[in-house]
Amino acid sequence: MSDIKWEKKYEIGHERIDFEHQIFVDLIVKIDDAVKREKDKDKDKDKDKDKDKDYIERLLHELQAYATFHFISEENIMYSINYPDFENHKKHHNELLDKYNQKLMEIELDEQKVEDLIVFLKSWFVKHTLNEDKKIAIFVKGKNI
Repeated sequence: MSDIKWEKKYEIGHERIDFEHQIFVDLIVKIDDAVKREKDKDKDKDKDKDKDKDYIERLLHELQAYATFHFISEENIMYSINYPDFENHKKHHNELLDKYNQKLMEIELDEQKVEDLIVFLKSWFVKHTLNEDKKIAIFVKGKNI
């Protein structure tokens, strides 16, 4: 079982964003658990190893698509409330996606392990949510939106 799970401390107070963040955490957990299952099967020389690798690859691409969707969704929310740090936050989203895409390519070229990507994803989620997304909640509360 993964060492990351949804916790109340990750809530920023916006129902839609919090819901989408829960899905993001769920995807990280699925990837982490699938990698651990694959490693266990690898020890046993299980014949379904290729299927496990395919599933992990599919999950990585699902997370890539979901992150793109979520960032656009979050940016639309920020835009609609005239969030003052919109451009900087959007830039941060783009940088995170660029890093993720780079790491994904490195995995596909066998230059990086999926485990390293999982560490990146956990850090990305925790740092971005607690540092950047919390600012949106503070702004919303201050505007009584």
